[in-house]
Amino acid sequence: MNKKSALIATTLLLSVALAGCGGGEAPASPAAVQKTIPIQVAKVTKGSIEDSSGIVGSFAPKDTAQVSPKISGKILNINLTVGQRVNKGDILFTIDQKDLQDTITQSQESYQVALANLKQAESGAAQSVQQGESAVDQAKSALVQQDNAITQAQTAVIDAQSSVRDAQNTLNRNQQLFSAGAVSQSDLEQSQIAHRRAQTALENAQLSLHNAQTSKESAQTTYTNAQKSLRLAQQKTGIDVARASANQAKAALDTARSQLVDAVVRAPMSGTISVVTGTTGQMVSPQATVVTIANTNPILAKVNVSEEDLLKLNVGSTVTLGVDSLGKRIEAKVTAVNPVMDNDLKAYPVEISVPNPSGEFKSGMVVYVYMKSEAAQNILVSQDAVTEQAGKKYAYVVEGATAKRVEVQTGQESAKEVEITKGLTEGQTIAVKGISLLTDGAKVNIVK
Repeated sequence: MNKKSALIATTLLLSVALAGCGGGEAPASPAAVQKTIPIQVAKVTKGSIEDSSGIVGSFAPKDTAQVSPKISGKILNINLTVGQRVNKGDILFTIDQKDLQDTITQSQESYQVALANLKQAESGAAQSVQQGESAVDQAKSALVQQDNAITQAQTAVIDAQSSVRDAQNTLNRNQQLFSAGAVSQSDLEQSQIAHRRAQTALENAQLSLHNAQTSKESAQTTYTNAQKSLRLAQQKTGIDVARASANQAKAALDTARSQLVDAVVRAPMSGTISVVTGTTGQMVSPQATVVTIANTNPILAKVNVSEEDLLKLNVGSTVTLGVDSLGKRIEAKVTAVNPVMDNDLKAYPVEISVPNPSGEFKSGMVVYVYMKSEAAQNILVSQDAVTEQAGKKYAYVVEGATAKRVEVQTGQESAKEVEITKGLTEGQTIAVKGISLLTDGAKVNIVK
């Protein structure tokens, strides 16, 4: 059926519908029906003609995750199919955990041994410190005793020196008296003996002082060594070594437990399984991708546009997408415009986000992108509103119940719309259905 025949059929159906309205009243006469023509109308608006050529692109996932295990091992269980929907956190597959459980058991035993060694080291260190403090106290006491002994020896030397001087004076005086015959030989000899005894006592006192000083040096050395031993004990070197061993054992245990958790591999994001390469019993490693997840809601329409078309697009611009394989046309917004040209394609990559809750749009589907000019905003009407007679184009402006024929000039066209460059103004009401039966000045009845 051609366009004109379709319009006539629509008009006849509208006429029948109008004739049937009115409930129980008698039908209008044929003359009355001919005088009033049923039509549908629309307001004249401004807009832009959509680019009818379209730019070819394709759908692609918004995000893709290639899932690999964090540890090496044998896949114990995997039950996934391509196209299966998964949510973030769902279990994808598991790695055999037997060896990991054994490692945890061994690590726990090693950790307990290290803790016992640390406790023993701490106990031994406390005892060593206590013994060191006692040795320091004893050495300090001995040092004080030697200081007292030196003081006593110094006093004894002073006293002995005084006795020697007195004995020397007495001997000198008796020698003079003996020469004068004033004292006997016996008195002189007694003076000589007393002098020798005083001299011997001085030598003994000096020897005692020397011995006391030597003993003090030894006591000082003992005291210094005791202090060093105490400091070493207080540094707790053995404890530090034991604590380091315990920390290493704890770290090994934590690593083993973490690996046990990593043996259960979960989905890092929600999406659809697009690739499954792993099978039960297969050996895998962190370098091998086992599952690929694609997030296709929203899905991205990716297209490469020319420099001329790039000027029509901005982030947030609305475009029309045609998916011919599904027979669908939808509107969507531009979410990314790459300002850097792809040198291989000599075009600019553009991404358009499309809601896809049902998953009807598949990755790889061909999509056509239709853009509207952002610059020109002209009068646009439906293709059905324009009729051609004798090489001229007309539209019918409806004023009240009368249709007035107006000659128009057209510009760009699309499948549904035509641009009016002259003859109509924005806001006018025009006939869009039933115009094939209209003539200038015809009476009309507006129906919905």
